[in-house]
Amino acid sequence: MSWLRAAVELWLIQKLVSSPTFHRGVRRIHKGIHEFRHGKDPADMGGTKIDVPGGEKGFLGHFIDELKEQVKGTPTKK
Repeated sequence: MSWLRAAVELWLIQKLVSSPTFHRGVRRIHKGIHEFRHGKDPADMGGTKIDVPGGEKGFLGHFIDELKEQVKGTPTKK
């Protein structure tokens, strides 16, 4: 009976290791541990999140300033 148990165990392990769901889970756990140890990968952050504006106004602030200057009639700064 021991050989039957060993055969079933080998078959279950083979099915588990060949499963895409198992590999996705392992990849996700590995990525989480790697990010915990080494920090987040800049490539995963995307192009728009690399340079986060600190104290600057951003696009909307500059746009509003430009509209105010146009209403006042002052020339734009270059």
